[in-house]
Amino acid sequence: MKEIKPLASRSKSSMTSVRRAAMGSVLGLATIAFSMTALAQTSIQVGGTIDAYAGSIKRSGDTASTSGVNSSGMETSWWGFKGKEELGGGLQAHFALTGFLRPDVGAQGRFNSDGMFTRDANVGLSGSFGRVSVGRDLAPNFIPTLTFSPFGGSFAFAPLELHTQTPSGSYRGQAWSPTVSGDTGWSNEIMYVMPKLGGFTTSLFFQFGEQAGNSGKNNYGANTMYEQGPLSFGAYFQSVKVNNPSDSVISGDSQVFTFTPYNRVSGATYTLAASRNDTWFVGGAYDLQFMKLFGTLNYSTARLIGAANDSQYDLKSNTVQLGASVPLGKGSVLFSWARTNVKADGDFSAVLGDAGVKSSIVRNTASLGYDYFLSKRTDVYSVVSYDKLTDQSSGVSFGVGIRQRF
Repeated sequence: MKEIKPLASRSKSSMTSVRRAAMGSVLGLATIAFSMTALAQTSIQVGGTIDAYAGSIKRSGDTASTSGVNSSGMETSWWGFKGKEELGGGLQAHFALTGFLRPDVGAQGRFNSDGMFTRDANVGLSGSFGRVSVGRDLAPNFIPTLTFSPFGGSFAFAPLELHTQTPSGSYRGQAWSPTVSGDTGWSNEIMYVMPKLGGFTTSLFFQFGEQAGNSGKNNYGANTMYEQGPLSFGAYFQSVKVNNPSDSVISGDSQVFTFTPYNRVSGATYTLAASRNDTWFVGGAYDLQFMKLFGTLNYSTARLIGAANDSQYDLKSNTVQLGASVPLGKGSVLFSWARTNVKADGDFSAVLGDAGVKSSIVRNTASLGYDYFLSKRTDVYSVVSYDKLTDQSSGVSFGVGIRQRF
């Protein structure tokens, strides 16, 4: 039988080995405990949406329809990272790095010149004081516009977004100029979300133009949202002088909105270019269970480039949108109609003559669709849209698509 020596009689090397083993176990447990604490205090999420559809697009004023596979029929496709860290005392640090993409061609961005993270690229803090972020974040128009449109974030088929946010169709040789300038996200921005008060969530936005010698060239705005039971409503104001996601004008005014009056007799056109676009918006929705009703009103004014133009013409636009969402099976029937009137009041005799001057246009767009959910993360949809601009041929678009969130 092997003799077992008492602990006191064991060799020094054996004791060293025991101590090392014990120390290793303690350090291992400490490392595990620290890692678990870190994981509990920090979280990083990877997510996004892939949306693609097949169909045919013809806006009013287009010479012909275009058929094919396109991206982002019901929602702009995106991917990226979001994270937060618990700092203690209710304080959190947070960041977001998300970018748009086009799955039909496998390219980044909504268009070729879009950056990698033009959806979100910000960092900030949140707590009992609210939330503050610095970098590229939302514009004042984003949340209210999408919330009160039955088609949500569809910039391909939602009449409200087509009129106010998307260059689509043509009128007298120029693409339709979105009546709300500045994009749905602002770069070089400080955004502050106030604590919820009386059911209202209010946010403040300021974008620096970062132009030397022109400290007044900035974007700013605010929005507020309210929801209680079946009723929800919201509003925003924004003043835009800077283009997004980037502004190519290094010095001087940027052109943020254009409108083209013309002479119906001679066909001559005259472009009014604005260096500032101010927009007021109110919207609401009411859920009747068997149907949800939507309504919005936009009103925009413009400050023209050049003192003479600014004093000679009054350029403004208004958009009315009405819509509904009706639950049907595992999906919803969606309908929305929008009407926009863009008008320039003033004396065009010096540039277009006295006879037959057309200084206002009206656009009507209506969309009907069905969105069917295969699961919580995957849905298929079909939409048909009718579009008509003053003095232009009408256009009909349709699409059948699939959206998958991850």
